[in-house]
Amino acid sequence: MATYARGLSLDTLNMESRFNHEGYSIKFKLQGQEPKALTIPDEGEIFYTLINSLGFEVEGFEIDISNKSDYPRLLRFLIQIINRVIRSIRNFGIIATAKEIHPRDAEAERHLRRWNIEVSKDGEHWIPFVKEEDRWKDLIYVLMPETDEELNASLWPDIVESIQDDMLPAPEEEFRVNTIENLRNGNFRMALVESVMCLEIVTSQFLEKYLTVHKKTPPARIHRLLQPQLGLSAKVAALLDLCLHPDDIKKIEFNNILTAIEWRNRIMHKSGHLPANLSEEVIRRNLSSVLNLAALLAMRRNQVEASPEMQGLGKTISEKLKVPFPSIWVTGRHRILMEFVFFVLPNTIPAPELLEEISKEAIRLLTERDSRFKAEEHLYIRFLNFPRELLALWVKGSLHAVPPSKKND
Repeated sequence: MATYARGLSLDTLNMESRFNHEGYSIKFKLQGQEPKALTIPDEGEIFYTLINSLGFEVEGFEIDISNKSDYPRLLRFLIQIINRVIRSIRNFGIIATAKEIHPRDAEAERHLRRWNIEVSKDGEHWIPFVKEEDRWKDLIYVLMPETDEELNASLWPDIVESIQDDMLPAPEEEFRVNTIENLRNGNFRMALVESVMCLEIVTSQFLEKYLTVHKKTPPARIHRLLQPQLGLSAKVAALLDLCLHPDDIKKIEFNNILTAIEWRNRIMHKSGHLPANLSEEVIRRNLSSVLNLAALLAMRRNQVEASPEMQGLGKTISEKLKVPFPSIWVTGRHRILMEFVFFVLPNTIPAPELLEEISKEAIRLLTERDSRFKAEEHLYIRFLNFPRELLALWVKGSLHAVPPSKKND
């Protein structure tokens, strides 16, 4: 049983890291076969590996392997760290078949034997928990479920961060994976319920942030608006038009979404079943529309929530360096897009030294705000001439002037 992982280089498939749990240092690694390179049309060389286990190394945890009465304590501790990793792989790596484990204390010895644990006093000489000739060499071995899903190595940093910070997934992350799992199992009813529940939560979160930050609506009135009496259909059909940019509205497949909401209401309040004779293609299409809207609203929710802080940051840069007030967007976890619009003569560009200074100040402020911010990975700055002529870019850690032939691309 296994799950594949893919990456753009061999290094990206070396998926291991550390985190702290209850004062103990935990090293973990996704383990499997030697990676292989494949050349894929239109993609180039891609590296694959077959992952079949999670390996853990725990420092400082004291256990007497000869004392069976201590096995449940060890089992409970290991379950915590194993599930912490599995939960992040599932929700942040989008692997729906990765499921947490919940063995009982009475099953402690059986599970500890199966996991092939070794203990050491000095980190060099290891004693097997179970003395067997044929056993895995992992410190703790947890079998990965068989699946044709692929773990994209580009998501590994998000997985590691969520493990290290012991983060819970946001609704749009957790319910998305639940929906994928139910679709894979052919449970279309639960897939629909999970996806619409996700949209319901994220829609309310977005509206609450939007009305609080942009409209300064008093909390009591927001509470009245978002009460259950105003259903999800009404919020999607009418309120979003008042709160979202027209470009966002164009992306929303309203008919698919409102139909899916009607199906959910039918399940919850009438028949308990989906309408008869629905094709799988139609169900998947409508659920995709629901999840796409949830993802869009989650992104806008995060942007609205961060906007007061971003406005303060932009004001600091503008006043300190005497440059135009920038537009700033939070485009993902730690990721920032900035735009500075100058008023200069055609085919001219502000002094590169000024643009470098702007970039350095932005990096300083963003690093103070976010300890995990890495400018070379997370920052993208566009320098424009009014109205939209591209003058220069700051990307991947350096400033790039834009050739005249590319300025209006």
